[in-house]
Amino acid sequence: MFQANRPHYNVEEYLWQEQRAEQKNEYYDGTIYSMAGGSVEHSQLQSNIILEIGSVLRDRDCRVLTSDLKIGVGVAEETKARGTARPKKSKDFITYPDASIICGPLEYYRGDRYTIANPQVLFEVLSPSTRNYETGFKLEQYQKIPALKAYIMIDSQQVWVRSCLRIGEQNRWVLEEPLENLTDTLRLEVLQIDIPLSLLYAKIEFDQSES
Repeated sequence: MFQANRPHYNVEEYLWQEQRAEQKNEYYDGTIYSMAGGSVEHSQLQSNIILEIGSVLRDRDCRVLTSDLKIGVGVAEETKARGTARPKKSKDFITYPDASIICGPLEYYRGDRYTIANPQVLFEVLSPSTRNYETGFKLEQYQKIPALKAYIMIDSQQVWVRSCLRIGEQNRWVLEEPLENLTDTLRLEVLQIDIPLSLLYAKIEFDQSES
C-alpha cells in the first residue's frame, strides 16, 4: 500500500509539505508514507458512500466528506527514564479516510485547515493490499479519536461490511458481526440512519476469477 520516503519529519513539516504535494501521503510518528491508487471497485464504493449517505443527511447539520480530507490523530505518551517522568511525546497519525462524516462545527487538527480532528464516523474501503492495515493498525488508531463513534470497513472484493462502534460515553469499542448479504442493512445508530448494502454495492462487479 505504501512505502517510506524518509526517516523522519516533524508533524509541522509534514503538514506544510502535504499542502504542496502532488500525491497523497500519510504520516505516523515522524515518517511519511506514499499512498497507492485504488481499483475501479474501490472508487465506486467511495462514490456510493458519499452519494447515498450524503443524500440522507442533506438537510442535517452534517458533512459527508471525501478522501481529499485528512484526519489527524494525536496520542500523548509519557516516557520514563531512571524513574523520572519525561514530558509527554505526541505520536501523530494523519491519514486520508475514504469518507468522513462530521456533524456540527469543524475542529482543525493542530490548527491546520486541511486536517480535521473531530469526525463522528469514518469509512475505509478494503482492498487485498490494505485489508490487514485498515482492520488492524488503522482501527487501533481511529479508536483514539475522542469524537469518533463508528468506524465502518467495507470490502471491495466481496460483500462484507463490518462496524466498530463506541458504546455509550465510555471508551469501549465493540466489533459488530460482519454483514455479508446484499439484503442486509447498515445501521448507523449515531446518525439514526439505515443504508441498504444493495445501495453501497451498486454497480460493483466482482472479479469471479479472484473469488
